[in-house]
Amino acid sequence: EIHDLIKPGAPFATGERFGLGDIAIGCALGYIDLRFPELEWRIVAPRLLPLFNRLSARQSFIDTVPSAQTLNDVVA
Repeated sequence: EIHDLIKPGAPFATGERFGLGDIAIGCALGYIDLRFPELEWRIVAPRLLPLFNRLSARQSFIDTVPSAQTLNDVVA
């Protein structure tokens, strides 16, 4: 399980530096929140929550938060 690989207290997924693993985890968890909120990943993998919160506070994540679309939405 991915949450078993996250080091407690480490600022990022793989240690001290932001990397592709952080992007992948942040995007995946954001997508789960958007499309599958019933999965309740925060309960299943609570060790991911501090990492997700730190990633979500980054400007790059704030600027790219996914939003729900319907078939009637126009994609620009």
